[in-house]
Amino acid sequence: MNVGKVFEGCIHKSIPDYALLYRLPDSAQSFGGGENLRFSKKNPFDFLMWDSVAHILFALELKTVQGKSISFERDKSNTGIIHLHQIEGLSKWSTYDGIVAGFIIEFRAVEKTIFIKISDFIELTNQIPKKSFRIEDLDKYEITYLQIPQTKLRKNYRYDIDHFIKEIRISEENK
Repeated sequence: MNVGKVFEGCIHKSIPDYALLYRLPDSAQSFGGGENLRFSKKNPFDFLMWDSVAHILFALELKTVQGKSISFERDKSNTGIIHLHQIEGLSKWSTYDGIVAGFIIEFRAVEKTIFIKISDFIELTNQIPKKSFRIEDLDKYEITYLQIPQTKLRKNYRYDIDHFIKEIRISEENK
């Protein structure tokens, strides 16, 4: 199993009982033969998570990277870990009331996992001259993000998704 799927599994196991996590089905191109499916639909993000207490729907794209930086696509000619269609999809979903859209990014080299709302991510990409950013750039450019507490198990991590959801509730109430 690749590290991305392991990360997704760890997040799934970290979901509190009051929340529902649903993974959007992968399109056929993910199962080989993608070169013959030029017009197959790409998912706008990985997961929907429903907070049944505060009635907040999360649109989430999960990314895990070995280093301290992550690349992104500014246009269709770029290649990056964060794809343009994901940025566009999360942006669209974030326009609806009651939906919080963004990226959960695990930086394995520094053992930090963060959540960044799509609006803050776009603010970062507008400020930064590169096609990637380091975790330190978030503070340098004064970008709002939330660090998700994590506990190392033998091999993998448990993430405090309960803490994450409660912090988002507070920020949504204070809007």
